[in-house]
Amino acid sequence: MAVLKPEERRRVFERLANIREIVFGIQDGVLTTAGVLAGLSGAVSGRSEVILAALASTAAGALSMGAGAYLGTRAETEVLRSELKRAREEAQGQPYVLQESLLGALANEGLTREASYRVVKLLSSAPQALFSTAEEKIYGLGGATFGNPVAEGLLMGVAFVAGALVPLLPFIFFSSIRSGLIAGIAATAAVLFGVGYFVEGRLADKPGWLSGLRFLSIALGAAVAGYVIGLAIAPLGTVPGG
Repeated sequence: MAVLKPEERRRVFERLANIREIVFGIQDGVLTTAGVLAGLSGAVSGRSEVILAALASTAAGALSMGAGAYLGTRAETEVLRSELKRAREEAQGQPYVLQESLLGALANEGLTREASYRVVKLLSSAPQALFSTAEEKIYGLGGATFGNPVAEGLLMGVAFVAGALVPLLPFIFFSSIRSGLIAGIAATAAVLFGVGYFVEGRLADKPGWLSGLRFLSIALGAAVAGYVIGLAIAPLGTVPGG
């Protein structure tokens, strides 16, 4: 196995910071669309109506998720940067407070008081290095903390669409609603199991099959619940004047 240089490892960490958006987008897209297909399949008899409704749900969901990720990331980044600016100004006015806090943080990580003092004294000769170290050791912030709102919004929207296509494409290709629904649910279960297995089993070096089974149970539960709800609301379509 090749050993990465620290700079290359940092880029890997930055890329993996987006795994949350990818997994969340795919999972939500798959489950939402599978639920729509299952629910409408139990409520209406027209296959084209179910497909159109699922496409509309996919478009609305992708836009909503993408916009939500963009706004959420932007708000988080702005708030954190504002707070960091305030902390930097306070540190400039009272540098000894920051230095003392950094001494304690380094001591908590195993350095002796004397060694911590030497490190802080050296860092204090370069204020930018001092504050950058304080961001990590005191405030718990790192480079991956500040996301890119545009990139994360696009990533979330694309991941949602990719997930939505998993149950939708089999439903489109099969001629009957029942066959399409069964194929869509099977594809949903397989993909969610695969996502859970890959993320935790390959990337996190954990027993991925446990995560895969958890994703599988969620998919089946959502599909069954959606179908039952569809059956429950089906009588509403026969209300006079409706």
